[in-house]
Amino acid sequence: MKGEVLKHDPELFRDELLAYKGSYFDFFMEKRRLLSKLERRKLREWLKSQRPPQPPFLELHHKDVRDYKDILLPESVDWVITDPPYSKKFLWVYEVLGELSAYVLKPGGGLLVMVGQSYLPEIIGKLSSKLNYVWTLAYLTPGGQSPYLWRIRCNSFWKPVLLFSKGKYSGDSFGDVVKTSPNNNDKRFHRWGQSEEGFELLFDKFVFPGQTILDPFVGGGTTAVVALKRGCNFIGIDNDLESLLTTKKRCQAFGLDFILKGHV
Repeated sequence: MKGEVLKHDPELFRDELLAYKGSYFDFFMEKRRLLSKLERRKLREWLKSQRPPQPPFLELHHKDVRDYKDILLPESVDWVITDPPYSKKFLWVYEVLGELSAYVLKPGGGLLVMVGQSYLPEIIGKLSSKLNYVWTLAYLTPGGQSPYLWRIRCNSFWKPVLLFSKGKYSGDSFGDVVKTSPNNNDKRFHRWGQSEEGFELLFDKFVFPGQTILDPFVGGGTTAVVALKRGCNFIGIDNDLESLLTTKKRCQAFGLDFILKGHV
């Protein structure tokens, strides 16, 4: 019966988790069928607070994203989490992002992509040609730093985060609102950068320790920092060497025991 395996303490699963050969996400999905709703929540929170015995790796590539097949293996990534540039001249990147994600994601893996609203229909159309559209999350950015869009006279206080999957979505349940602290729009490391707080909240909803995360537009490295803090492997791609060096420095500053690969 539900509720009879876990009782109250997720620690009862510690020895079984240490011996488990799959990912922490697979462990959760295997056990959740046996548990009550409250116990599933406790187990999920406990698993996300654990760290795999092997340290995560960091892999950075100074590369044009269109050359992704030179450096990425098919079906080798659990999540693509990224924040590409928003202007019209960069709409082409979403065609590449859809192709790349369909190539590199494991079956059931997911893409979380933060986008602007000006070209939302075009972006959804380009990504939907390669992936399964699941949902749009609202990423709230309150405070005076929120941009004013002169063309449509709109002061925007949120951004869409699109969720796509490779095949049928196989992830956990999630809420569709992320709210950062007021004026927490961190541009210290890149002119288009996002805050660690905001990406921590996204990771909370979807990502488990030990999974492999790819950001093909790594920028100042926020996704990398959050991934490594969570015990996740990280692969980053950018055509700007300075951005990759900034990312490398930020990751090293945390004193994490990771393996460094790639071209930087």
